[in-house]
Amino acid sequence: MMSAIFGKPDTSAQEEQLRIQREQLESQEKRQQAQTAREGAALQAKTLARQRGGRRMLLADREDSELGLGTDIIS
Repeated sequence: MMSAIFGKPDTSAQEEQLRIQREQLESQEKRQQAQTAREGAALQAKTLARQRGGRRMLLADREDSELGLGTDIIS
């Protein structure tokens, strides 16, 4: 009987607020995933540079670039 007098309460403002919160959370998650991907790529690049950088230094000590690396060990 009371519902017939008062009717259904208006929850549109609350629903709109929940929608906005969901959109903000989704946006934040996307930014966080992008940040994680960037950090992973930077770490991978850093690791590759460290691994290959050592080889470059080894090859940079050659006397003649056409001869390549020699088999003699100079102490």
